[in-house]
Amino acid sequence: MSEDSSKSNHVLQLDQYWPYQITVLSDRIARRTSKITKDRGLNLSQWRVMAAIAEAPGRTSVEVVTITPMDKGIVSRATKALLKRGLIRREASQSDGRISHLHLTEEGSELYRELIPRIETVLQRADTVLSTQEQERMSQHLRALIEVIPDLR
Repeated sequence: MSEDSSKSNHVLQLDQYWPYQITVLSDRIARRTSKITKDRGLNLSQWRVMAAIAEAPGRTSVEVVTITPMDKGIVSRATKALLKRGLIRREASQSDGRISHLHLTEEGSELYRELIPRIETVLQRADTVLSTQEQERMSQHLRALIEVIPDLR
């Protein structure tokens, strides 16, 4: 058998290919999170925008795009919906009037605080498989991989 034909017969074993496993896990987490947020009238994109703003109040839309797995259009639509619902507010930048900073409103903060314990239950069963230290190490490894694998958006 030639080297070329052995390469063409190579097949990924998806259940042993960690990038695929991460994709499956990410999808499961997103679906569970979405089910929780949907009960409160939020889609997953809106939740992600709220979480990004709660983590660092005053983030711009560009910063939200940078730290979330969403493109500019999705963030823009989610932001508009959250503004319309009164869950976030825009504040013009003091240094550059073209830039606005996003903040949770009191109602948005209340909703965020209400959802956090429910969102945290999504990974509750992870404790049965990974110790706290193993989860911390996994998080460190994932951050390192995120740093070395470029974002091609």
